[in-house]
Amino acid sequence: MRSPPQSAAGAGSGDRGRVPGRPGGRASLGRRVKVAYQGAPGAFGHQAALAFCPGCELVPADTFAEVARAVASGGAERGVLPVENSRAGPVEGVAEIIASSGVRVLAEHPLRVRMHLLALPGVTLADVKLVRSHPVALLQCAEKVAALGLEAEPAANTAFAARDLRTRDRAVLASEAAASAYGLAILVPDMQDDPDNATRFAVIAK
Repeated sequence: MRSPPQSAAGAGSGDRGRVPGRPGGRASLGRRVKVAYQGAPGAFGHQAALAFCPGCELVPADTFAEVARAVASGGAERGVLPVENSRAGPVEGVAEIIASSGVRVLAEHPLRVRMHLLALPGVTLADVKLVRSHPVALLQCAEKVAALGLEAEPAANTAFAARDLRTRDRAVLASEAAASAYGLAILVPDMQDDPDNATRFAVIAK
């Protein structure tokens, strides 16, 4: 279920899957500009949108394709989409979505990504049998997840996984912001296998 819009006041190597664009920093687009992102508050797309356009109205979407459609239809003036992670490589399907949706890439924004193992308050590592997160997030933490002996289960988004966590035998891989947003505890910090883990986000417009 899609969350209502929020008012903001939340790169890798190789050419495979690369989206044309130019490096870019923050935008001064004004407070009325809408920026679409995939996920919910606490998602890394949410953080990328905040970094790109502080003070803009952030519009959540359930899928990457919905972000592109929101921009193409005029429902949002800008969108942010993850293109490539330094550890996991290109984010599957995003380059194709951008190429086929009639949007253009205005800039690229690299975001440092720290993944934490989050659980319900009071849960210990011994309680946890399974970890959920977005497939790209699971790839970023694959070695540490395996070392802990946890089963991995894919989710549509890191923040969705955090928001929906209800049982004590499960944990999620997500951001510190997601832990704060959904009342979770950080069980193991910095689960990313690469200490310099980063994701390159494309800023798209019609």
